[in-house]
Amino acid sequence: MSVFEKRPGMALAAGALTLSAVAGTGLFALHLSGTTTVATSPASAEQTAVPVAKPEPVAAKIRDVPAEAALTEALEKAPKDWKTAGSVQRSATPPLPFSCTAGGSAPAVALSRQFRVDSERVQVVATAYTAGLGAEAMARLMDDADSCAGGGVAVRVGDFDGKKPGVEAHRVFTYEGFSSAQVVAFRRGDVVVFIAGSEGAPLSRLARELNGHLAGRLEGVCADQKSTVEDARRSPWSAAGYRPYTVNDTVSVRDLPLPRLAKGSEVEAVGLPGPKIKIERAKPAEEPIYPVWPPMPDKKAVPKPPASPDKAPVTQAKVAVLAEDETGPGCGWAFTGMSPVAFDAKAAGQDNEERRAKATEQLAAGTVRWQRDVLEYWEAYDGYVDDAAEYKDYAADVRKVNKAWDAIGEKWDEYWVAYDAYQAALGTRSQFFVDQDNARARYQNALDQCEADNREAAEEARKQAEEREKERDEDEKDEGEGEDSEEQQEPAPAPAPVDCEAAVAVPAILSYAPPPAPSEPAQPKDPRPANRR
Repeated sequence: MSVFEKRPGMALAAGALTLSAVAGTGLFALHLSGTTTVATSPASAEQTAVPVAKPEPVAAKIRDVPAEAALTEALEKAPKDWKTAGSVQRSATPPLPFSCTAGGSAPAVALSRQFRVDSERVQVVATAYTAGLGAEAMARLMDDADSCAGGGVAVRVGDFDGKKPGVEAHRVFTYEGFSSAQVVAFRRGDVVVFIAGSEGAPLSRLARELNGHLAGRLEGVCADQKSTVEDARRSPWSAAGYRPYTVNDTVSVRDLPLPRLAKGSEVEAVGLPGPKIKIERAKPAEEPIYPVWPPMPDKKAVPKPPASPDKAPVTQAKVAVLAEDETGPGCGWAFTGMSPVAFDAKAAGQDNEERRAKATEQLAAGTVRWQRDVLEYWEAYDGYVDDAAEYKDYAADVRKVNKAWDAIGEKWDEYWVAYDAYQAALGTRSQFFVDQDNARARYQNALDQCEADNREAAEEARKQAEEREKERDEDEKDEGEGEDSEEQQEPAPAPAPVDCEAAVAVPAILSYAPPPAPSEPAQPKDPRPANRR
């Protein structure tokens, strides 16, 4: 661990004290460093035990820092078709809901100017934070937007119309009673710009225009316009905690050959990885409801090849070593007139040697571990070869059993076809007897109906004869009692009865012979041995 990681307060004090010699805007030099109200929490008990002198704010005149020059030029020479409405104002405050200090860290430069674009009146506030803290401040401003606006103001995050400006951007709307406003905030490096206007103003487009206008003015004075929150940790005033600047170095150890197998070992030294073994997955059939033979082998899982070590050990590694952070994170130290963090080359050299030695030791241990892994892989691969051979035998047995079961299944398929035919024949025979009984009953009913009709006709004829006889007797009485009628009427002949057996046709089915009774098919023989049934 470096002296800066053990004692971040040393870097904090050294950086703050250097600000007293810088010329500027009249803002406190402490604001330029970002430490007005931010206190970095100690990372360990060791750090809290080290006494650190608190940096005091130093008033300084710092007018010619690149940040103020670049932002002033951007606001004084407005983008095309932007009309200025007033002069550039210093010590400006960002618009609501970004008017609160981001985590206690104020911008080093804050300029403001009003413009009129396409009949819309907008306000631009351009701020610059100390090295690396722009991304961190942007994130904190967004997190604190609701609380900064207060309970009486509603804040809504909106989408952009088109491409976002800068390396990151946010669009918010604020509502208070019947009043509303819109703010677009975008960032380039440590420069955070706010554009405020009415809710319907085309701020997305105006922000893109201003972003392009600003990018050229930051070229050459802002070291990294695409800095991230992670970069902020190179600053002693980062809210996430200071992390000294490092660069990658390479360490290496000698290469080791493949290990040798013990004399008499039956294990084969194969390549890394070993030859691929083609294994066809077995597909055992499901056991049917009818008896089968031979039994299916117990199910086996397909063996998997062991994981192979690398073909060669890792002999080189990157190691992060402490280095002097001359430029600084984000737009850099010089952008807001800061001096680089104090760098103890001697202490850093000792720490870097320890880092290199540790990385070298890990590499050496890794090469030894690689040889051991290779030996273990060869043994595992040898077992895999045996497992693969066993599985192939198992798969072959499964195929044989499947074939035997298929042959038995074919016999049962034939049986079921024959059994279905047998059941159909039984049904046909049974239906014949039903149809014959029905026909016999209908025939008998027809005969009975015919006989009944004959009896009914004879009875009707008898009644008519009696009626005629009665009428004749009454007529004779009227003509004179005792006198014989000269003419006697012959009685009407009785109707001839119907020959029912001749009139009712006998159903043909009554003369048919029934279908022969079918023979039930025999089930296939049980293929299992007698002692396994």
